[in-house]
Amino acid sequence: MLQEFLNKEFIPITEDSNFDKLKKASAEVVKKINKDKEKIARYTLVGIDPEIPANNADLEEVKLIIISHWNTFATNSKDTSVTFIRAVILEALQTIAKDDDLANLIWFSGRNAIKYYNLGNEKELLVKFLLDIGNRIENEVSETWSFPIEEEIDVPEITAATISKMDLEAHLKAAATHNSVGGENTVWPTQTDAAWPTFFATRASKGISELLNKALKNQATEIRNNQADFIFQNSLLQMRTQLLWWKEAGYSISLKTGYKDMQNGILQIVLAKDYSSFVPEMYPVSVDYFLKETHNSFVKSQEKKIKISEMLKLIETNSEPLKSILEDYTGDEKRTSILNFIRSIVYGKYKINQLKEIVGITDSIELTYAEFTVWLFHDFHSLKISDSN
Repeated sequence: MLQEFLNKEFIPITEDSNFDKLKKASAEVVKKINKDKEKIARYTLVGIDPEIPANNADLEEVKLIIISHWNTFATNSKDTSVTFIRAVILEALQTIAKDDDLANLIWFSGRNAIKYYNLGNEKELLVKFLLDIGNRIENEVSETWSFPIEEEIDVPEITAATISKMDLEAHLKAAATHNSVGGENTVWPTQTDAAWPTFFATRASKGISELLNKALKNQATEIRNNQADFIFQNSLLQMRTQLLWWKEAGYSISLKTGYKDMQNGILQIVLAKDYSSFVPEMYPVSVDYFLKETHNSFVKSQEKKIKISEMLKLIETNSEPLKSILEDYTGDEKRTSILNFIRSIVYGKYKINQLKEIVGITDSIELTYAEFTVWLFHDFHSLKISDSN
């Protein structure tokens, strides 16, 4: 991303040595992220927001890292220091995105908020950054989810364990033949003592056991590999069946009540939370559409868009019942997810009018209840991935 920002002339660098210093700073940020993966979601939201305030704590943290490699950074960057810092953050995120789990976390953290940030002349670059990650994830998981639900899962055939006839003959010949004519036996079979059969038995059994163990080990490996594929496909089929049952039953595992009995403001959060508990960390985009359809089966006026401030007011009104399924958000970062902001509203830490300051989006944006539910699902999933790493 540093090179892309440089190519677009978003960061003015006249000396190659300074570019190298930024690369080194980014490498250090990568190490910091790998030690504390909870930073990934925040760094993503900071990196993709051109309007992030300059006093943001994460920006300040990365700025100090840059200065440690480039002590005249503040003088050289001047009015573009925030852009420099964000470029370093995005470079680090692009590096860790080679890991599928971390790429998934970046994707979930930024995919919704970026739609509502004012990206300015960086829009094409920032959208491509996230979409490249999202498309890679989609390509990797779509094939494993592609078998139709009515299709039977094939139990893979296991190759029979076999022993090489040639190798067995070689071992037996080595045991039976005198060492003077190419074998290993030190005794001629014509001798009357028990030395020849003793050596033969020892040497032949060793060779036969080696061949048998090798053949059985190869078969065990094949069984283990095929079993893993079979278990995964079977669990995927079971999950699909469970989701269909969940949708038809319309019952919340979190609040122990039917979704149709819930008010807007509660329903969207509970649906998103319950759904995240079913779905594995990596999934294709069709899973989002299933959630939308599930939500719309419980809500009238599905296509009606309302201001996000109105949704937050509904949530604030229903704070007490939501405390039973939402933990208090104890972070104090000035850039976090909409879910963490909601958790803070529920527990009285933030007010709705702080949305722009904390999340980076205006309270006038409009979206449907279903879109809001999917956004929350992504945030719940982001927390799920972060906690598992």
